[in-house]
Amino acid sequence: MKKKCIFVLGPTASGKSAWALLQAEKYKGSIINIDSVQLYKGLIIGSAAPTEEEKRKIPHYLYSYVEAPKEMTAGDYLKDFYQLLESNIRFPLFIVGGTGFYIQALEKGMFNIEPVPIEFRKSIEEELAARGAEGLYAELKEKDPDTKIHINDHYRLVRAIEIIRYTGTTPTELNKKSSENKNEFPFEYIKVGFDFDKSDFEERVKRRTKKIIEAGIIEETTKFYNLNLADWAPLQSVGYKETVEFLRSSKSKEWLFEAINQSTMQLIKKQKTWFKRDKSVLWSNQEQSLAQFLA
Repeated sequence: MKKKCIFVLGPTASGKSAWALLQAEKYKGSIINIDSVQLYKGLIIGSAAPTEEEKRKIPHYLYSYVEAPKEMTAGDYLKDFYQLLESNIRFPLFIVGGTGFYIQALEKGMFNIEPVPIEFRKSIEEELAARGAEGLYAELKEKDPDTKIHINDHYRLVRAIEIIRYTGTTPTELNKKSSENKNEFPFEYIKVGFDFDKSDFEERVKRRTKKIIEAGIIEETTKFYNLNLADWAPLQSVGYKETVEFLRSSKSKEWLFEAINQSTMQLIKKQKTWFKRDKSVLWSNQEQSLAQFLA
């Protein structure tokens, strides 16, 4: 089991975290977070982060440690991940989450560029907020016609414009130049995935939304809202974004429930599309595959 890793992935509300906890206990391993929202301190309820009781059962890492107003990138995550592995961490590692871009970056590596000052990024985000995505997207297509970024993927759009303006080159060019120098994942690993039919997800999401509202996502979000952090990137994630609008507009809890449900189902659809492209993911017989892998 030494130096063996298991990526446990799938859409929101697919049960991957509960499964990973059971298997990590069985094989006496550790759990590492690869969910981009669960990284942030104070965002527990809306991100469905592990409870303190669950953390006591098995070592959990890279959860709830990034302080506001810092905003993490995939590059930041990779640095923290490999720094963590320099400590005496227990294998096998169960790497759990639904953030496909982070999983891809960890598995395949990513190109390195000089860190861009946060003020530079903020100016682009302000431009996006003031003028919409059309202008930035037109600039991206002009400078990087081979880009695969969608106009509605605002995070990656801002990141691409940031690279173009700050470095004078495009993400596509950087990717080609540095493809031979990427640090691909150094350990033996498998990827197991969890999924359900749409009708099953609808019921699971309704239960999940009811649970997080009752548990206090409104109060959790209010703490950051009152610190003028309503536009902080993690609060633009599903669940928190709708709660910010709830607070701004004095909408009803019924509206909040429906809004979070709808946004979560839309997120699940995107996640399913992303993960289904990966033919190496094992979508059935997960426990049998895990036992064979760790034998």
